Amino acid sequence: MTILPNVEISYKNTLGVEIKLDRFGPFYLTSYEGFGSPENEISSQKIFGKSGQRKTSSSLSYRDMTVGIAIKEGTYEALKDKEHQVMAIINPELAGALYIRIGENLYSIDVEPLKGYEGSKDSSASTSESSIQFRALDPEWRDENVRNKSIPLSSNDNKLKFPLSIKTDFAFATIAPGHIVKILNKGDFEVGFELNILCNALVKNPRIYNVVTQEYFGWTGTFDAGTTIFLSTVQGEKKSWHQDDTDPKSTNAMGIRTPGSTFFTLDNIESNNLVVQADKGHENILATISFTPLIIGV
Repeated sequence: MTILPNVEISYKNTLGVEIKLDRFGPFYLTSYEGFGSPENEISSQKIFGKSGQRKTSSSLSYRDMTVGIAIKEGTYEALKDKEHQVMAIINPELAGALYIRIGENLYSIDVEPLKGYEGSKDSSASTSESSIQFRALDPEWRDENVRNKSIPLSSNDNKLKFPLSIKTDFAFATIAPGHIVKILNKGDFEVGFELNILCNALVKNPRIYNVVTQEYFGWTGTFDAGTTIFLSTVQGEKKSWHQDDTDPKSTNAMGIRTPGSTFFTLDNIESNNLVVQADKGHENILATISFTPLIIGV
């Protein structure tokens, strides 16, 4: 039984039940395949009277992965109990997420089981080995080390400096808006982001703007103090809503999009220079942005 050092793989199904494979047991990690670069599927068509073909499209294929697992117990009854635990957690009817930790780095990917646990014919009364197969329809890995890290797009300008001289209308802190913030996406792909805007006072026609590409997403209307505006440009989760502090229910904000608004993404080659603006009250905005880098393989 070969044990892999410094690598830990875990699987958590949609019920929140998790199994961990490592070098400490009782579930040992013996091998893993399919975690690197996925295949590129290229479609093409033949051009009459010309050599070769012309490319029509290309995309990354789904990812098939195989994980080797071994179980070692003191008795046959204990071994069968551990085998049943694996079968119940890695149930082909339940989707889940696969995590791999290599040293201090953690990555994850959404998967569905293709083949669950089945002991090999070489299993003994106290040890058993099997290969478990998963398929990820989206082949990109999430970098959990920086997943959804919140980055401020506006901040508080602290006025509390000594020696302190308090005069009429003195403010201990004010919001410093309108700053261009450089955001680096160090992943291998462009990714969407989530934006949260909190209005501390009246704000009219707010928007987030990329000063280089001139892409933006904005909202038409006046928003009172205490209003939260949310935007997601993440693939498969694109949405926007707003909510004030007097109503626990959020309101779909897609109907008040500023004309020309796009669900733009964060480039992974060039830096993303973003700024939050408003026609009125931009000094009343506190905004944060978060995103998860995606990598091609681990």
